[in-house]
Amino acid sequence: MPLVTAAELVARQWPDGSWGRHASEGGRIVTTIFAARSLQEAGLHQEPGLSRALDFLARTAVVDGGGSIYGTRDSVVPCYTGMLARLLVRAGRVQEAAPLLAWIVHHQPVAFGDRVYHQPPGALWGDYLRRRYGGCMATTTCLLGLVPATSALVSAKEAGLEVGAEPLLEAMRNLLADRRVMFGRSGTVIPLAGRTRADPAGTRWMLPAFPLDYVIDLVELVQLGVDLGVPGSAMGEAVEVVASWRLPDGGWPMLGIRRLTEACRPESLSRSRSSTIITNRVAALGLNWS
Repeated sequence: MPLVTAAELVARQWPDGSWGRHASEGGRIVTTIFAARSLQEAGLHQEPGLSRALDFLARTAVVDGGGSIYGTRDSVVPCYTGMLARLLVRAGRVQEAAPLLAWIVHHQPVAFGDRVYHQPPGALWGDYLRRRYGGCMATTTCLLGLVPATSALVSAKEAGLEVGAEPLLEAMRNLLADRRVMFGRSGTVIPLAGRTRADPAGTRWMLPAFPLDYVIDLVELVQLGVDLGVPGSAMGEAVEVVASWRLPDGGWPMLGIRRLTEACRPESLSRSRSSTIITNRVAALGLNWS
């Protein structure tokens, strides 16, 4: 996909701070979340377009405390609740993030197969969450929801916010340790984005990517493991995979791509050239790569 500078992205922003082609505000929420993430995760924290996007999202996407993808209660989803909360906390907008963080603490279970690691005090938000996308809150809670939701709580903790998240954080630490970060019950890598003809094993999600959408990559998953204090013995295979991508110059390449319609793309995919963004993300893990 072509490179897109921050200025080019912001030039396509609606006056209300959103991005997208839909006429309705609700139809532009998801596009705006991803565009805002691309600016923030590229390190462009002072970009005025990011602030305007967060204004729009705080006004439009938060419904009864949850992060909604259409601006309605029945479109609140854990992964977008976590992404939105994390965006706001990292931007220092903690008051606007507070309802989203409370939603995660009160409604997000942590379960894997027949083992329940954490049952929240609140009731199930809506039965649709047992079925949506294969089951955000089914017997095995979806990692695509748990990772951003838990990451938001970690960001809140780092910002000095007390939201009563320790039981959930401990549960997630134990789940990742039991899964050895990235493995399912069969002992193979979890096919988080599904299996396709081009990706029959369903492991392409692992490749370090920018910008990211609702599908995490392995660097993001390992970062959460580091933040939660998952034992190194449970992270060995995942860390070895990240290390295998290192280039001779000591940097890491961008190997994955997300086909977002609106995003800042300052770097292109390349197997042979180091990416500043990916290399910085790996460095933030604080691991020894020598």
